[in-house]
Amino acid sequence: MKKKTTIAIIIGLIAGILDLIPLILVSAPILNMISILMFWIVTSYFVAHVKLSKNTILNGLILSTLNMLPLVIVIYTVNPKDFMPMLSMAIVLGPLVGYLNGRFNS
Repeated sequence: MKKKTTIAIIIGLIAGILDLIPLILVSAPILNMISILMFWIVTSYFVAHVKLSKNTILNGLILSTLNMLPLVIVIYTVNPKDFMPMLSMAIVLGPLVGYLNGRFNS
């Protein structure tokens, strides 16, 4: 596996673990936790390999938000109160993922 991909996966795991903290506190179902962990691994990979902006922080924000939108729309139909917390985590952690990928993958 390439170094860039390995670093992106590690960054995704870190972001996923940070996103799991509130889910663990509210005893969310295990499949939700696995899903969010996978989301951050895949999103971090995209952030490391796709450049929509030269600014790494903005790139992370854009890609994490775009990747989260389909998921939050589906979740909204089942549980509307989860829409904003999920989107907020993408808005908060996405720039962090972008920054870390830019810092360690350049």
